Amino acid sequence: MADTKISALPAASLSDSDEGHINDGGTSKKYTIAELRTALGGVGFIPLDITSLREIASNDTQNLAAHGGILAQDSVPILERTSDATDKSLRVHWIVDGVEEVQFPPVPMPPDLDEGSDLTIHLVAESGSTNTPVIDVQVWDGVGDVEMGGNTGALADAISEVTVTIANANVSGNPTGFLNIGLVPGGHSTDAIFLYAAWIEYTKKLPA
Repeated sequence: MADTKISALPAASLSDSDEGHINDGGTSKKYTIAELRTALGGVGFIPLDITSLREIASNDTQNLAAHGGILAQDSVPILERTSDATDKSLRVHWIVDGVEEVQFPPVPMPPDLDEGSDLTIHLVAESGSTNTPVIDVQVWDGVGDVEMGGNTGALADAISEVTVTIANANVSGNPTGFLNIGLVPGGHSTDAIFLYAAWIEYTKKLPA
């Protein structure tokens, strides 16, 4: 039986539960597509730098007098250390009732991204014990797209991870696809919101 390259198979014909066999020194060994993805790198990772966030005002970037919306100690939201000299972790701080929109720089889609699989945007954040706000992760692909993001789960009174899934049907892929990602906190009338880290996870294409 002739060998077939993985890349020659229709994308829809492979699922993570499908199985194949390899010849290992004369011994046939079975693997699943999920195991193959893991062995070949599996999940792709794109960090999102919270210090690169820009404050958006009236649905646009800010003017030169506002330094283009760069976050700082006296911006809204605030870019700060958690506790100055004793805890030097950086975070973005929305004060009580602060629902200002911020936006990351455009994120080019990597060439190994599998456009047939969903993307997941991850945030590490916290609020307080009274409010349980969400963060609206607004996402557009390229230019002229329809918004395709959604709300995270409710933030907790402890640092935790929340996510939003971007359906693969909305993902155009490399080389012309790029993600425009904005964050808008939900209402929080008693507790502040703190954002510590953000990233994207995606499924890598199987190699040719």
